[in-house]
Amino acid sequence: MALASDSSPAPVDLPRERLLAAGPRALSDAELIALVLGAGAGRLSARATALGLLEALPVAELAWAPPDVIAAFPGIGLARAAAVSAAFELGRRGAWAPPRRGERCLDPGRVFELMRHAAHGEREAFHVVLLDVRGRLLRAVQVAEGSLTQCPVSPRDALRPAVREGAHGIVFVHNHPSGDPSPSPDDADLTERLRAAADLVGVLARDHVIVATGGYYSFVEAGRWRR
Repeated sequence: MALASDSSPAPVDLPRERLLAAGPRALSDAELIALVLGAGAGRLSARATALGLLEALPVAELAWAPPDVIAAFPGIGLARAAAVSAAFELGRRGAWAPPRRGERCLDPGRVFELMRHAAHGEREAFHVVLLDVRGRLLRAVQVAEGSLTQCPVSPRDALRPAVREGAHGIVFVHNHPSGDPSPSPDDADLTERLRAAADLVGVLARDHVIVATGGYYSFVEAGRWRR
């Protein structure tokens, strides 16, 4: 009597095959790095990578990373170092992808992602984010530009796009070229005047977000937005 052959599938050991079979979330950090580097999984141990250290290293240093950073690769070379750096940057850009038209845009963090470009402005500028009745993004509009330290804006100018386009809601946004998003007393005063004007014309003011290279400040998150 012939013995039955073992028809069970072979174990999936290689990172590429595991990714195809179960998706990228099933892979360990070491296996993901192995795929980026074009190396076999066997060359990387479970503790071969320290992602925080890898991400922080400039490409020139990563190319000759010490063993405690990449145990299996004392020096991986410029080409592979560039590939690792590019992979981290792609991940950052994916995580920072700004909301698109039709996406809900009420969370201050999402507003910051939408207006990240404004955070790097060399002059103060004032913008409004127009929303529909469900808080979904219509578009963002710049309504004024000022100097390095101030940007005078009237309630009429700030609300004109919302009235003209029939927006239900609005988020006020301006940048601080200094890099510090903390509001000044003038910012707080302007916020109250804009809210009062929005109430008069029937537009729902949702927040005032200050953006800067150092992050963002939301009057709603800070508890300074009276309901």
